[in-house]
Amino acid sequence: MRLLADENVVPAHVSALDSAGRDVQRSDDVLEKGAADEAVLGTAAGANRVVLTYDRKDFSDVTDHAGVLIAREDMRPRDLRNAVERVSTAYPTLDDVVEYLSDWA
Repeated sequence: MRLLADENVVPAHVSALDSAGRDVQRSDDVLEKGAADEAVLGTAAGANRVVLTYDRKDFSDVTDHAGVLIAREDMRPRDLRNAVERVSTAYPTLDDVVEYLSDWA
């Protein structure tokens, strides 16, 4: 699973996924700071990446995307990493799937 970490995702979460061998790109590296959620989703879909975000309000009901993982900012990095692994194992593809990682921790 390739991920695009939304701009609000803390470095500790990105590092935990990176150290587990996940291909994680930060949205700040490919989009302007403060880019619209639609731009984040479009960029992720175009690169076949799943969006990792904390933003429940704006990403819970989205459609037409490569997948969205919604985490809590207070999750321990290890718990987030393990939840991503569980989701990755459970789904052959995350197209149009929105998952809450706290349910998998």
